[in-house]
Amino acid sequence: SKAGRAALRRCAHSMAVGPGMLGLGGRVQSYSWRAKNADNLISRAGQGGRVARAARYGYLFERDCKAEAERIEVKSVAGIERRAEAFVSAFGWYRCWDESEELDVEIDTFLARKGESEQAGVSGGTSHGSTKTLGFRAGAAAGQASTRDLLGRKTTRQTSSSWGCALTPAVLLEDSPTREEDEEKLASMPESVHPVRRAEAAFALLGRVDEFRSYYEQNRFGDMKIGSADSKNDAEGDKNDVRSYLSSLTGDDVSLGTDRIFFAKSLPHLCASVVGFSAVEAALELGNVNDESEQEATESFTAMTSTDGASGEKKDTSESKRAAQSATAASGSFREASARYERSLINELGVILRSRAIGATLAELARSSALMSSFRSALKVVHPSSATRRSDKELLAMDVDIIMTGLKVAQEEQLKATNNMVCDDKKEAMKVPRTQEFRSNEHHGSREEPEIKNFPLGLHKLKQKQLVDSSLDLDRGSLHYMQAAQEERFTFSSSIPCVIRSIHARTITFAFFAICQEELGQVFAFKKGGGIAGYVLDCVENCVAVAAVGMKEGYQHLDELTVEQAVQIIANISALQSTLPRLFGIIMRGLCHVGMVRGDQLEETFQYADSTLRGADKSCDQEIGAMYSLVYEICRNKIDMLMNFSLENFQWVSKSTRDMPNAYCESLIEYMRNTFRSLSPMDEGSRAGLHFSCCGHIAERLVKLLTDKAKPSKDDGEGSQHGPSANEKDDGGLLPINKIDAFGLKNLSVDVAEFMSFADGTGVPQLGECFNELKCLVDIMLDRDLPMLLLPDNESVRRRKYPFVTLDKVLSILEKYSGMGLSDKLMGSSGKSTSILMLEKKEVAHLTRLVRTQLS
Repeated sequence: SKAGRAALRRCAHSMAVGPGMLGLGGRVQSYSWRAKNADNLISRAGQGGRVARAARYGYLFERDCKAEAERIEVKSVAGIERRAEAFVSAFGWYRCWDESEELDVEIDTFLARKGESEQAGVSGGTSHGSTKTLGFRAGAAAGQASTRDLLGRKTTRQTSSSWGCALTPAVLLEDSPTREEDEEKLASMPESVHPVRRAEAAFALLGRVDEFRSYYEQNRFGDMKIGSADSKNDAEGDKNDVRSYLSSLTGDDVSLGTDRIFFAKSLPHLCASVVGFSAVEAALELGNVNDESEQEATESFTAMTSTDGASGEKKDTSESKRAAQSATAASGSFREASARYERSLINELGVILRSRAIGATLAELARSSALMSSFRSALKVVHPSSATRRSDKELLAMDVDIIMTGLKVAQEEQLKATNNMVCDDKKEAMKVPRTQEFRSNEHHGSREEPEIKNFPLGLHKLKQKQLVDSSLDLDRGSLHYMQAAQEERFTFSSSIPCVIRSIHARTITFAFFAICQEELGQVFAFKKGGGIAGYVLDCVENCVAVAAVGMKEGYQHLDELTVEQAVQIIANISALQSTLPRLFGIIMRGLCHVGMVRGDQLEETFQYADSTLRGADKSCDQEIGAMYSLVYEICRNKIDMLMNFSLENFQWVSKSTRDMPNAYCESLIEYMRNTFRSLSPMDEGSRAGLHFSCCGHIAERLVKLLTDKAKPSKDDGEGSQHGPSANEKDDGGLLPINKIDAFGLKNLSVDVAEFMSFADGTGVPQLGECFNELKCLVDIMLDRDLPMLLLPDNESVRRRKYPFVTLDKVLSILEKYSGMGLSDKLMGSSGKSTSILMLEKKEVAHLTRLVRTQLS
C-alpha cells in the first residue's frame, strides 16, 4: 500500500495543478484568469434577475481577486491543498468570514468537540491543547502542528487549513509523514519484482513453469471468508460466509468498523492497496522487465540444446514450437487471472463504497469522491494495459442518485446544526461592535463596498431604529450620541451569523462533492439549463428552508416562549431572508469561477438561480407567517387573560361618571406599551401589523361585549352586569353585558378615548382607527339627538355622522340599556350631567320598537 499511496498522491497532485499548471491547484495566475472569466460571465448575464444583480455586490475584481490570490500563494503550495483553498476562495469564504472560526461542516464532529469543551469548562480544567477532539485537526484554531486526531488523520504542517483537511483525504495531502518512504517504494517497484521473475525463470529451466504459476496465483489471487453469520452449527456458518478479495489482499476484515472509521481510515487504505496491487501486476507483465541474467541464462540454455543436436541427437522443431506456445498460453492465462482478480477487487470496493455512502456525512462524501477520482486516475497510470480499465467507471460509480443523497444529507445536517445553534441562543438582539471596520462602513452605500467579515451579505446594515427623545442633543460626539451608539443593536441575535456561515460552508462542500462526481464521469440529469450548478443552487434553497424551520422550532413548549423571544425569532428569519439575494449571488460567482456554469447555458442557469431564490424566499415567508401568528396568539392570550380578570364582575351600571379610565383600560394599555416596545427587532411592516392586530382584538372584544345578545336575568336590578350562565360566552370567555346605563356608556367613552390616544402616540399611522366602530357605538348612544337619528327619514344623516353604526347593534344596546326611573329623574334634575343623553325607560321602549320596526 505504500507504493499505492505514493501513486494516489501523485495523481491527485497532477489533477489539481491541471495541464500547464492552469488548474485550481496550479499557478496563482490561473486563479486570477478564472476570476476575470467569472466577472465577464456575470456581466454578460441579463441584469433583470435578482441573482445576476446581487452577484456584483461586495466584489471588486481589482481589490478582492488580488487579495485572494496573494493569500492562496502564501497559505498553500501548488497541489491538492491549494486546489481546496482556491475552491473555497472562489465562493467568497475568506471575503465573508474570519478564517480562525471553526467549521461545522461535519456536524457530529463539531458537536462532539463542543461537548468536550463544555465538559472541560465545567470541570474547571484548562487542557485546551491536550484534549483529543473529533475536529478536522487538533490545534487547528490555534494554528499549531497537530497529531493524529480521533478520525485517524494527520496534519503536521502549521499551514494546513481547516478547509484543506475538510475537503481533502489525509492520504492525498503532501505533508504525509510517510511521503518519502512511499515515494521510494514506488520508484523501486520494477526492481522489487525481480525475485519473482528469477523464480519463474528457474522453474522454467526445470520445465515446471505451470506449477510455479499455479502456486503463485493460488497465493496471490486468493480470497478469504469474512462476516460469518451467527449460526448454531458449522453448516449454517459455511453457508452464510462472505468471500472477500479485499480482505485477502489487505489482511483486514473490511466488514468491520463504523462508517466514520471506514471513510477516515479503511477506504484510503483499501484504495492504496488496490493501486499497489495493480502497480505490481503491471511490473510483472511479460516483457516489462528485461533482466540481463535472465537473458544470459536463456541464451546458454539455447546454446546447450543446439550443441546436443549437432552431436547426433536431432531435435524436432515442432516440439520447440509447442513449448513456446505453451509458454505463451501460460502467460495469457496469467494475465487473465490477474485481470479477473483486479476486477474483483475494484468491484468489491465499489459495492462497499455504495453501501457505506448511505450513512456518510456530506464532508465524507466530498472527500471520498475526491479520493475515488484520484484512485481511477492512478489505476490508469500504473496499469493502463489492464482489461479492467474499460469497466472502472461502472464498477466504482457510487450510485445513480448519489447527488440526491448528498442533497438529503446536506439538508439533514443543516437542520441539526441550526437546532444546535438556536438552542444556545439567548434570543436577544446582538450589540453592534464598535470596531474600526464598522465605523468606516457606516455611511457607505456603494455596491462595491467590501464585505464585513463575520457580518457579510448586508448583515451589518440590519440595525434597530433607535427611539430617542427629539429634545436630546444627538450631535456626533455628544454624550447622548455616544450613549445611543453604545446601546446600538442589530435586529438579529448572535445565532444568525453562525447559521448563515453554516449554510455557506455546507454549500461549498456540496459543490466540491458535485464537481468531484463529474470528474468521476457521473452524468446528472439536466436541471432546467443549470446542469450540475442547478443541484448546488437546490442545496442552497434546501439548506435555507430547513434553517428557517430550525429557527422557528427552537423552543420546546409554547408556554415557555415570551413575546420578546418570539419577536426575535421573526427578526432572525427576516435577517436570514434579507441576505438571500447576495448569498445566491456569491454562490453563482463561485460556480462561474470554478467552471460549473457553461457559457452556452448562462441565461438558463441564472434564471434557475432566480427560481431557487424565490423558493427560498417563500420558505422564509411561510415560517415568518407561522411565527407572526404565534406572536399574535401569545399577545391575544395575554390580552384575554387581562380582560377576563378585570371585567369578570365589572359594574357597567355605574350611576356616576369618571374622569379617569377604568382599571382594565390602564392595564391593557400598559401591557401593549411594553409589548410594542419589544417589537423593535421586527421589520416596519410586521411591527405595524402586530400593532393593528392587538388594538383590533381589544376593540372587537369590547364591541362583542357591548352588542352581543344577552338573556334578561331574573333579577332585573340595576346592579346586574353580565348575563346569566346560560348565555354563550365570547371567544375570550366573557359573557356579554346584560345591563348598562348612560353613565356606564360615558365611562366606556373615556376608555375608548384613552385607547385612541395611546394608539395615536405609537407613531403607527391610522392605528387609532381600530377603535372607530366602538367609538361610534358609544357616541351615538350618548348623542342627545339619538331619537331623531333613529327615524327612518334620517338614515342618511345617521350614516354620515356615524358610518360604522348598524341598527342591529343599536337594538342590542337598547335592549341592555337601563333607563331612568322616577327617582333617577328627580336626582338627575339637579344638574348632575346634562351633556349626555339619559333615556327614561319608556323612551328606551319606544326607541326599541322603532328600531325593530325598521329591521323587520
